[in-house]
Amino acid sequence: MSTLIALGVVLGLLLALTRRPLTSTALTLYVAATLLVASFVKQSFLGMPLTLADVRFFLLRPAVNAALFTNYPLLGLALIALLGYGIAVAAAGRKLEPRSALLSAPRLGAALRVALALAPLLVMGAGLRAPPPRAGAGAGDGTPDNFDAWQAFLTLHAMERPAGPLARLAIFFDNRDIIATLPPPRAQTRFPESEEAASDAVAAPPPPHLPDILMVLQESTFDPRLIARCPLAQCDSTLLHAPRRARANEQGALLVHSTGGGTWLAEFAFLAGFDWRAFGRGGAYAPVSLAPRLRRSLPLRLRAAGYRTIAVCPTDGNFLSARSAYASYGFEEFHAAEDLNFGGNWHSVRDAEIFERALEIAARSGDARPVFLFVMTIRNHGPHGEPGSIIPKTLARVRQRTSPALADYLGRMRESATDYAALARRWLAAPRPRVIGWFGDHQPEAAWPFTGNPGTLRAARLPTHLPAGQLQYLTRWQLSANFPAAAEPPGSDVLDLAFLGTRLLRFAALPLDPEERATLSLSAHCHGLMLGCEHRDVVADYLSYRIHELRSVQ
Repeated sequence: MSTLIALGVVLGLLLALTRRPLTSTALTLYVAATLLVASFVKQSFLGMPLTLADVRFFLLRPAVNAALFTNYPLLGLALIALLGYGIAVAAAGRKLEPRSALLSAPRLGAALRVALALAPLLVMGAGLRAPPPRAGAGAGDGTPDNFDAWQAFLTLHAMERPAGPLARLAIFFDNRDIIATLPPPRAQTRFPESEEAASDAVAAPPPPHLPDILMVLQESTFDPRLIARCPLAQCDSTLLHAPRRARANEQGALLVHSTGGGTWLAEFAFLAGFDWRAFGRGGAYAPVSLAPRLRRSLPLRLRAAGYRTIAVCPTDGNFLSARSAYASYGFEEFHAAEDLNFGGNWHSVRDAEIFERALEIAARSGDARPVFLFVMTIRNHGPHGEPGSIIPKTLARVRQRTSPALADYLGRMRESATDYAALARRWLAAPRPRVIGWFGDHQPEAAWPFTGNPGTLRAARLPTHLPAGQLQYLTRWQLSANFPAAAEPPGSDVLDLAFLGTRLLRFAALPLDPEERATLSLSAHCHGLMLGCEHRDVVADYLSYRIHELRSVQ
């Protein structure tokens, strides 16, 4: 129904403007075809079809967000081509089809044109004003709605597999809001009351020497050793092993919440400790729908403990509303590409350049407080294997046995590994206690032909308890320290990204408040999973405790 109404609006407006029925019909069909192409393209990059909410999110800052097209020229060319073909269709219709005599009549035609323009707009306006469905409402067939965390997760998971073009168009028009909804409160006894949690958190004494913490979001990093046809000599990167100066280290497989893109969702999950899907479709726009509503987060927690909190970003500060989001997350300082004099070409910024600027920023203020430094990289973002890509000769065998895209990815991963090793060596050499770590925000597209086909993987290297169909959401994480931290022995369970912030606090030997102890308890109970946990009632209680009792999100 949403699709029919929306296309009816387009057709009515075009008829009112052009007075050419065939041309208006052709242009309406062209709009539908353009949306289908754009939906396929977005899903090929990000794993989810295009929605009207995506367009609204992009148009919040169109001039800045247009950097996406300059850094991905093929996307820009595709957009120009689609617009050009649309103009060509309109021009051909104007030349070949005369105006309708009925619609051109002085009085009757004017009235018909007004009706054609206003009637579908009024119907669309009524649909937009309709209240959203209540939890449990609907056809009684168990259709997931937007108000239960687990059901919202299933709804969004189903969106990844649209059943044909009409379903894809329906997804576009039905998902138009960027407003996040909170899971419902529950009467639960598994986790402590908010009053007790608050008093317990205040009573916890800080350690005598708080360690400096540096966390790196390693762009598009996963474990290429999973791929059976990838020779271990080329695929076993030093990035996947503990730094030489580390006196303690823990690492493992990480379950993230987007694939091929959506870095802003990985940032949200790590910093806020939530899976965006718990907040329904609007959670996909976390920088504007959720970040301003946060009252508890990892940076806010560390600021309260006496830390100086700094974020360093290699892209434009206003790209996808990053600057305002990072202020909401709790960072005192945010340094983006324009602040660091980086150019507009993201792929030209090597990790070492970002690390050098980040260390300079952390050292130059003379502030005696311990520092929490969060640094994002961009060099290894896709696309990979494009014409003109420089692939090292040492990876010729990998290219032959796998794909040019994977070989290109591994070449850039070698650069990242070298740069991170140098960063870890400098960071951990300090006389004061320090922690350093990294995590992969999502897989690159180069990994999909393999992680989308389990038969191409080394089964012995796959983590346990990984939910079915989630191989494309698998990356890695690592934490290291220059003091003998209480690291857990290596395990085979996957870790949900939403738990990594609390894992970092424990590894850094910081006292944990009741919320963080509840997070560790849920992680242990669910084998490292959150929304993928089979004990859904426990997860629902945990979300209710954090959101409604502790008011982490309002």
